[in-house]
Amino acid sequence: MGKKVFLAGFVISLMLSMHAYGFAAAESQPAIMLNGTAIEAVASVDGGSVYLPLRAVGEALGYEIQWSGKDNTISVSRPEKDIIIDLNNYKITANDHAYYMSGDYTIIGDSTYMGPDFFSENFGLTVRWDRQNGIVQLENVKENAISITTVKEASDTDTIKITLQYPQVDGLADKTVQDRINAVFSKLAGDAKNEGLKNADEMEKAIASGYAGSPNKCETYFDYRLKYNQNELLSVVFLDYQYTGGAHGLTAQSSHTFNLKTGEEYKLKDLVKSDADYVSFISNAVKNEIDARVKEGVLPDYAIAPFEAIREDQDFYLSNNAVVVYFQQYEYFPYAAGIQEFPVEFSALKDLLRPEFGFLNNE
Repeated sequence: MGKKVFLAGFVISLMLSMHAYGFAAAESQPAIMLNGTAIEAVASVDGGSVYLPLRAVGEALGYEIQWSGKDNTISVSRPEKDIIIDLNNYKITANDHAYYMSGDYTIIGDSTYMGPDFFSENFGLTVRWDRQNGIVQLENVKENAISITTVKEASDTDTIKITLQYPQVDGLADKTVQDRINAVFSKLAGDAKNEGLKNADEMEKAIASGYAGSPNKCETYFDYRLKYNQNELLSVVFLDYQYTGGAHGLTAQSSHTFNLKTGEEYKLKDLVKSDADYVSFISNAVKNEIDARVKEGVLPDYAIAPFEAIREDQDFYLSNNAVVVYFQQYEYFPYAAGIQEFPVEFSALKDLLRPEFGFLNNE
């Protein structure tokens, strides 16, 4: 499958998860505080989402920002990091990791505004939007003293295009733990590749038996996002896109949160006290947010299945200031709604968290 088809099947599906049902008119322009000091810029609120001015925040953090009108790209750089934002192809390249945006930007006038995930993942910031007081609080985080590189594998045949990117961790004190975590990441990528090869084999067999088939070849695109890298914890999200013919492919999201000292992988229940009714608490937060998104036009006013409650082992990851639960495509909403994520801030969970995770309340 060619690049244009891939963009239609994967990138645009990610953007639809943010933009499919339109945005409400801009609601306000919150002030921005960076490490307790106001910067001379304001955020923009649209459709219940907050966006931050890239140039103002980047320069306040010491980055050099350069715009190229010729190819519609933005360069964000300082000695230890180079980021290229390609607005034509919805692509971000941060050092050795190139990935597609999920609709988390907007253009206001002649300025580019990015969503909180960009600043969290690339600038190492905690982003808190205080709606009541009209302020977006940005705080630097202290990341783990490790290095993370991106392993890449790509192939393209007559039947399938495969693109794999996955992280490998280096710098852990316990190399056995490091190897075990890296093996998990490698296996996830290998499983995605094998699924793609199986899909291509099945399509070939179907065509050989008389099925006209799709005009496009199969495709596998496997990638990751680093979500939390602090306090000896690492939380990573993986996106596994598989195209097997038809109008579009499907993206499945998974996530893994590890203790970097012991190698233990945490489930959602491991974060909370044994007697905490976290299922009801988080479910209520999700219900309220679904109602808000429907009201704001971000989600449709109908669902494939009504949401009642999260599972005890609900898929989750840690962001810099929240536990984020999420649901797969078609799980509750139409395809165009994409993978819906619901953050519950650590501060809201302070009475439920186990004592050993109390540091999250200080994030």
